[in-house]
This record gives sequence, structure tokens and C-alpha cells, in this order.
Amino acid sequence: MHNAANIDEQRAIESRNLLKSQLRQGQPIFGVTLSIGTPEVSYALGNLGLDWINFDMQHTILDVQTVAAMIQAMSYSQTVPIVRVPSNDLAIINKALDFGAHAVIVPLVNSREDAEKAVRSSRYTPKGIRSFGHRAALRDPEYTATADTEIMAIPQIETELAVRNLEEIVSTDGVDAVFCGPYDLSMSLGVFGQFDSPRFVKATETIVSVCERQGVAPGLLAPIGPVENTIKRGFKLISLGGDLPMLRGSVAKALEKARSAAKSERQN
Repeated sequence: MHNAANIDEQRAIESRNLLKSQLRQGQPIFGVTLSIGTPEVSYALGNLGLDWINFDMQHTILDVQTVAAMIQAMSYSQTVPIVRVPSNDLAIINKALDFGAHAVIVPLVNSREDAEKAVRSSRYTPKGIRSFGHRAALRDPEYTATADTEIMAIPQIETELAVRNLEEIVSTDGVDAVFCGPYDLSMSLGVFGQFDSPRFVKATETIVSVCERQGVAPGLLAPIGPVENTIKRGFKLISLGGDLPMLRGSVAKALEKARSAAKSERQN
């Protein structure tokens, strides 16, 4: 039977965003992006030691009901659920937070006004415009008291304009981290997929240096090469990849190994 101290401790754990506390330590933390719409995926990955899992509602078939079930399936673990919402919209940000996201990645944040809107949509009145929903507080009676300080609104930096306005974006009250979207950013810079291009490298260096100056964690939402290089560049929230590319890559390697073994056997 739980005593009062144990209950208070459990509530404190439930109310704390582990991702936010990890970032304060300044160490790189790692996650993956999911697009395969079944709770089996998040259930299987929840205990591997990933720091975060991002559910991508912007560029995949994932819908609200599916993501809610996938977050529930990983609730046994301490891996932090993040949702990339389709747009900087109050309604979908509210839904993502109500069904369990500890952070929302907001695409196409190009200005301080965009960043302020994302933060306001993630906070209750009087600091924001998020409306109260009972679902978010079902398992955590302290949720409404802690949400405004624990929930993270993470702008996605993915255009040349966003890089030019980066100082204003990352200095926005309530922004603790940003994610660089490398494919869209490289496209905006006119060097799509050329991650060694001087223009792209300079842009990422700007993201890291401005974030460090403002005490904001820089993140990279898609791999652009060996993870060792990403760490050396100074990124802190680092994606190891997406479920579909990682699945395809793993199967392709297994198949190549099997074909090679079969060929060697025939030649013997």
C-alpha cells in the first residue's frame, strides 16, 4: 500500500518532463521518428533506452487516434513522447498535449511571432491560450499546476528566413529547444541534400552558436551523416533516424548478407 510520501513522489515523477531535465545537463540525447501507425512499434521501442520518440503527424499517415494509442503503448517506459504537429495551430497542439505529448515540434517557425504563437498554444491561461481538457490530467492530479513549466514547444528551423530570424526565435520566452529540419533547410538554401555544402554547414553552425548563446538546446530532426559528426557539430537533441528508413536499411543489410552467404556456398 502506498503511503502519502510515495504518492507525492509518484506525482512529482509524472509531472516532470525528463527530456527537459536531461537537456539542462547539456549532454546529447537521442531519439527516433515514427511513422508506422501501430502501437506495437512504440511498445517495442519503449524500453530500449531511447531518450525520446517523435510521432510525426506532419509528413505521415499518423492520425490523432493512432498516435494516442501509440503513446499509451509506451507509457510503461521513461522515453519521452514528442509529437510533430502538422502546423502551428492551436487545435492540433491542444490535442497532441491532451493525449500525452510532453513536447510538440512545430514546423515552419520563421519569426518571433510564430514562436510566440506555438508557446501560447502550449500553455494555459493566463500565460497562454491552451484550453483545459480532462484527459491530460487523468493520471496526474498535478498536471495543470506543472504543465506550463514542463511542456515544451519546440520550433522547427527549416528555412533560410528562420535562420536569419533565429536570434528572435530562440530568445522567445518558453523556447527551450529547437529542431533543425535539414532537408527543408537545405532546399530553402538551394542545396537540397548537400549537407557538406558551405551554405548548409554555415547555417547549421549559426543554429548551434545562437542556441548556445541563448541557452537553448539545438536539435537535428533527421540524420545527415554519422552521428559522431552531429555530436561534434554541437547538436543536443539528435535523431537516429526514422522507422521506415531504418527498417528498410536493416532488411537490406540482412538480405545482402544472406545473398552473399548463399553465393559463397554455391561456389564451394
